[in-house]
Amino acid sequence: MTTDLRGRRGRGWTLLTPSNQYVSRLPHLAAATRLVKLVTPRFAGARFGQYLIDLPPGAGTSEPCDASFEDFLYVLDGIVETDTATITAGGFAYSPEGMGLDFTASASGAARLLWLKRRYEAWSVVPVPGPVTGHRDDAPFEALPVPGLTRRELLAPLDPAFDFAMSLLRFAPGAALDRVEIHDEEHGLYMTEGEGLYHLDGEWLEVRAGDFVHMAPYCPQSFVATGAGPAEYLLYKDTWRDGF
Repeated sequence: MTTDLRGRRGRGWTLLTPSNQYVSRLPHLAAATRLVKLVTPRFAGARFGQYLIDLPPGAGTSEPCDASFEDFLYVLDGIVETDTATITAGGFAYSPEGMGLDFTASASGAARLLWLKRRYEAWSVVPVPGPVTGHRDDAPFEALPVPGLTRRELLAPLDPAFDFAMSLLRFAPGAALDRVEIHDEEHGLYMTEGEGLYHLDGEWLEVRAGDFVHMAPYCPQSFVATGAGPAEYLLYKDTWRDGF
């Protein structure tokens, strides 16, 4: 049996591959649920939690998630029911602070989803945002100045009410970011498709669909798609706030 040894931890970053994942539990999810904590604030410096969840048919939260957090769901496979929407693969839902959230896999089949939660950072001159639901296909990906790179924003990127952004970045084969970026924003990156090389603080690491990368603020970073087909990742980024 070949062991995947790509999982690594460096200064300011962590690469977690499917073979490194460790199944955990939370009290309000059924024991049959497979839950992986990709990152939580127990990792020094992280200011959000992100989880990969496999739900058996009909399984889900036994009570709404803690309403003192804001939540974001992205469905990778199957159908997920929330208290306000039915979300199919490629669909998403944002729940603001004070609303709470529950989710259940359709009785007709299992589901896989990403769940992100964080403390909302209020700002006096902007209101708390309202709930959002949608699908990646509701709007086209926009072309960016980098050749071969397109982007789909899932939350309104120009609305300062949101204190984080969720973006799908899609790279044509061979496409690459045009610089090594160093910035204040923290990232959680889940590879949804394809493969590539990710530059993390001076190292080039192989990444594939199903991998997760956490990048702390000011971690040098870049990416190039290396496979025969497109590469894509779902990217969390804190935004519109300065961390105080």
